[in-house]
Amino acid sequence: MTRRRVVTPDGFSRDELLSLPPAVRLTEIGLRLYADDHGREKVNQRLMLARLYPLDEDMTESTIDEHLLMLDDAGAIAVYDAGGDTFFSVLDWPKVDRPADSRFPPPPLANDSRTDRDRFVAGEREREREGERGWGDGRDHAGTDRESGAPDPFCPAHPDGTDDPCRPCGVRRLRRKKWDDEQMENARRSVRFEEDES
Repeated sequence: MTRRRVVTPDGFSRDELLSLPPAVRLTEIGLRLYADDHGREKVNQRLMLARLYPLDEDMTESTIDEHLLMLDDAGAIAVYDAGGDTFFSVLDWPKVDRPADSRFPPPPLANDSRTDRDRFVAGEREREREGERGWGDGRDHAGTDRESGAPDPFCPAHPDGTDDPCRPCGVRRLRRKKWDDEQMENARRSVRFEEDES
């Protein structure tokens, strides 16, 4: 159980949040109450719905995914992958007196070592050259399969995944889950439509 938290007035005037829809801003406040003493938590859409929106039938797991991605894009949270699980970290986290140890890995730093960035850029250039030569893997520059439209769940630096914390992998994994959920819902609608027609 997390300790009591205070929502400060300056949270309602932060530039990165003002352009977001009210429901997304409410989710950001809820994440502050949901996170541990270090502002981190594992992404579990069902638990998040139960804690943040217990009686709101309009909220779905896909909506939670969408809110997390919007908050990550706005710079309010960092969504990242570590050891095959997806986590979030609130970026503007206040100092907590005597915080309990976190069970969750910290997010990778925004300015991680230059070596990792250089390796990432080198990998991107090599993939571009392979694509020019016709050796590409059937994915576009955003990591989307050209035939199915499915987003790649891993970033270009870790095409087979990684156990190390990786923010781009976390974002891509969440985008892939959202895409998979949408495909499943479309398939259910199609089956229901066919049943109604017959």
